[in-house]
Amino acid sequence: MIFVTGDTHRLMDVKKLDESNFSEQTLLSRSDYLIIAGDFGGVWTGTEKDEPALDFHENRNYTTLFVGGNHENYDALEKYPVEIWNGGKIRRIRDHILYLMNGQIFTIDGLRFFTMGGATSVDKIFRVEGESWWPQEEPSQDEFKEAFDNLAKVGNKVDYIITHTIPEKVRRTVFEAYSDFVNYESNVERFLDLIMENVVFEKWFAGHVHIDREFPEYRLRILYNGVVKIR
Repeated sequence: MIFVTGDTHRLMDVKKLDESNFSEQTLLSRSDYLIIAGDFGGVWTGTEKDEPALDFHENRNYTTLFVGGNHENYDALEKYPVEIWNGGKIRRIRDHILYLMNGQIFTIDGLRFFTMGGATSVDKIFRVEGESWWPQEEPSQDEFKEAFDNLAKVGNKVDYIITHTIPEKVRRTVFEAYSDFVNYESNVERFLDLIMENVVFEKWFAGHVHIDREFPEYRLRILYNGVVKIR
């Protein structure tokens, strides 16, 4: 089985993974998956201080997968070696905690997933580079190119898209009344506009916005506290 949820922020937002909210987990095994749509946060200091958060996820019944968010320590994440898993590039954080890298396509239980983490931090002026904010939160042009190349190899058709943020046109439409959340520029969101326009997909899941809301017109669902079974 495969489930998706929103940001966990280290251990701050893992209550959603209690059995009271995610009861199916008692029936799961390591061959089942929970995908976290960015802001995993388990690798935050790159030191032993990360162990409680990583132990929490490693000790679950299932395997945890995550895309990067805007609140990740990318310097620490990039110290983990790259390997190929189910057709795409990952960094293995623990035996059963896998970081799904940007612009990749994974085949999981016969389903094709496209992954693109990252977002633009609107609060970065209040953060310290290298301590609480990292410029790699915005995927690079090389990652965007790799994404386009990988999608072309599968005819620009996947089953599911997993991202941290949402396309710019969705943000500007949905949150038009909230000027602070609309009036900024984001390279990754503009890239996701192109993905939405040019890729055939069944459903798109994202986090970042800290809401649980479905947008049927975009086939997109934003998750925060919800845990959704997709297969």
